[in-house]
Amino acid sequence: MRVKICGIKTETDVYAVIKSGADAAGMLVGQVHASTDFILPSTAARLAELMTPYITPVIVTHLTDADSIIDIVKKTDVVTLQLHGKNSVDEVRKICDALPKNGKIIYAVHVVDGKMPSLEEYYPFIDAILLDSYNKITGQVGGTGMVHDWALSAEIVKNSQLPVILAGGLNRENVAEAIRIVRPYGVDANSGLKNPDGSRNPKLCLNFTVSAKRAWMELVSS
Repeated sequence: MRVKICGIKTETDVYAVIKSGADAAGMLVGQVHASTDFILPSTAARLAELMTPYITPVIVTHLTDADSIIDIVKKTDVVTLQLHGKNSVDEVRKICDALPKNGKIIYAVHVVDGKMPSLEEYYPFIDAILLDSYNKITGQVGGTGMVHDWALSAEIVKNSQLPVILAGGLNRENVAEAIRIVRPYGVDANSGLKNPDGSRNPKLCLNFTVSAKRAWMELVSS
């Protein structure tokens, strides 16, 4: 079970990820929709340098224009991308072609009203799918604190040609149940791991990671 902690903005957040034992740290760069977690490319580059071996830095972006996203990669030297912008197939292909061979693309889709768009055309250019929630009222995509239909997510996992990462309202209390139902490749959390001031809470990050990995070990050993 892979664990990503998202919304990393400061050195303190990076250290919370390191101490938690998580596998990846998401940094939001390139804002379109509502969020308080976005940082500059220069900040993301500096934070990525602080991450220890076996922690993958991930650029999370709302942008859809391939050239703008590629520019972020060049400014940060981070080559794993999580796209939240309903990017067209042509734009994703262009990003894929521009990345180095070790670059990865995670394509986020938002499970709304029990529906998910077809991604068949995207499969040749992406490496994983992330299932997330969408707040219709605020327009927020990602970091909503809202869960979606895990039964639908489980069906998507069963039928997907690619690894599926589960996000959307996950926290230390519900991640074990989510993993038992959905059986994803990985889990991703943001708002459920925050202090009131928006920073990552080290204890919540640790408990989330431990709960996720323990739940998966119980599944595979049963």
